[in-house]
Amino acid sequence: MASRDETQGRPRVRIVVLLSGASAEDLPPTLISRRDMVFREYATDGRTPIESADVVLHVTRSHAPIATEVAALQRQTEAPIVLGLVGPREGLVDEALEAALADVLILPQPPDVIAFALHKAVRSRSSAQAQSCRVITVSSTKGGTGKTSIAVNVAVELASRGVRTLLVDLDVQFGDVGIVLGLDRPEKTLHDLAVGSALELDAEKLRGFVIRHSQTLHILPAPLRPEEADDIEASQIATVLQIARSLYDAIVVDTAPLFDGPMLAALDRSQELLLVSTPDVPAMKNIRLALQTLNMLGFPVDRVSLVANRAGMAGGASLDEISHTLGREIRFVLPDDPLVPTSINAGQPLVQLDPRSRFAKGVHEIVETLTMNGHGPQAKASGKKFRLLGAGR
Repeated sequence: MASRDETQGRPRVRIVVLLSGASAEDLPPTLISRRDMVFREYATDGRTPIESADVVLHVTRSHAPIATEVAALQRQTEAPIVLGLVGPREGLVDEALEAALADVLILPQPPDVIAFALHKAVRSRSSAQAQSCRVITVSSTKGGTGKTSIAVNVAVELASRGVRTLLVDLDVQFGDVGIVLGLDRPEKTLHDLAVGSALELDAEKLRGFVIRHSQTLHILPAPLRPEEADDIEASQIATVLQIARSLYDAIVVDTAPLFDGPMLAALDRSQELLLVSTPDVPAMKNIRLALQTLNMLGFPVDRVSLVANRAGMAGGASLDEISHTLGREIRFVLPDDPLVPTSINAGQPLVQLDPRSRFAKGVHEIVETLTMNGHGPQAKASGKKFRLLGAGR
């Protein structure tokens, strides 16, 4: 979202109005003068510039090839499309439903009616997106368990399937997500976003702070200096995650090995908690304490999945011993794999470096278990919606 309404304190919606065989004269003059509207001619080659639009109003004549024009727009943007039709058209309702339009307006209409339809389309999309977005927190109460590698690889694997994913580094003192991904030193971090603009945070600002690792994977890196962690409040993290839920299909959160404010804020908004332990006594002791703490906090037990990382390592406890010690069934097993440190040093997640490695196969199983059928580009083409198990809980 480009700016804010200073009098109302609400984010201003960026509206792109496309004219196809119609003109601005078909719209009320008071609507044309609105500062949040950008008017453009519809390009017949399907390359109309509509980037960063929160909603698109497509104004066309009743004899236009609506299905073809709308399909071309939907290939360029995921913003809701409202059709402004000049004149009546037979069979419009069925055609609009088939084209998955957010709304239809038979022009002319009063400016308030048009504005209401546009803003309603934006709110409906944001609400639906937030409900379907899944927040997956990866945590451990002991350092060195490999939680960051797991978080990074899970996020990369989700993104490789066409799932729009945000990876948030909430280890606000010593975050290593950037290192595991081989990223350059970021110019902007979570600290700059949370502290610099938390009171005015909206979707457009968030887009300006994330690092685009790929088309479907964005990164929000941890602060560069440990002392900056003191400036970040749990309420600011809550705001960041709430805004992000309206933009992404999945949010993967890597946390510090303790129950600090940012971690608790992430927990409040998580549908899945991957709690990571290695097969050694200190790690198992800390995870057992973590489970007790989660119980006292009232975190739903069905959202906690135990992950046994480095399973089978020399001298380590067996899976049965880990499960018995923790008093919980282990849901996911990631075998000890010498390629993990190799991938970290190379700055390339193992699911990309060697998808057939033991660790990568374990990550594949995690993602497969957390997701349902019908995801990725192929699913979109067939009209199916990506969902994670339990979305909306």
